[in-house]
Amino acid sequence: MKEKFGQKIAVLGVLLALQIIAGRFLTISTLYMKIGFGFVPLALTAILYGPFYASVNAALGDIIIAMLNPFGYFPGFTISALLKGALYGLFLYQKPKKTWRVLGVVAFANIAVSIFLNSFWLYMLTGQGYLAVLPTRVFQNVVMIPIEVIVIRLVVYPIAELRQKAVVNQLED
Repeated sequence: MKEKFGQKIAVLGVLLALQIIAGRFLTISTLYMKIGFGFVPLALTAILYGPFYASVNAALGDIIIAMLNPFGYFPGFTISALLKGALYGLFLYQKPKKTWRVLGVVAFANIAVSIFLNSFWLYMLTGQGYLAVLPTRVFQNVVMIPIEVIVIRLVVYPIAELRQKAVVNQLED
């Protein structure tokens, strides 16, 4: 049995709102570096609903957060957010809870998307040399990778289990 579509949309809306709040207010942002907890609702969306919905929520969240931030909107970062949502969904949706799996997706997404692709977007935006922005991006991700792995493993997975139990209990009633 599956969750009702209207209920799914409502939960996705709440997760999007949480992503926006975390991305706007629980994040330290500069032009070159961003440290925050916007990954929590994204990972939860990916675990509960898969790569498609995680990608859509990530892209929508990026657009809305960009509109609220003083740096403005750049479509390249939306592509990055969409890719990160897809990666999280592909690695975490309906897969066994394994720390190595979480570490793999977090490391891959942060290295491929956050370090290399986002550095390219920053190069396009600012005109500064690609290699000039890499050290800051590497530092950001060296800090964030272990934090993301620990939080996803110890916080996000238990929340996802509670949500899945609530859906099963509701469907049994």
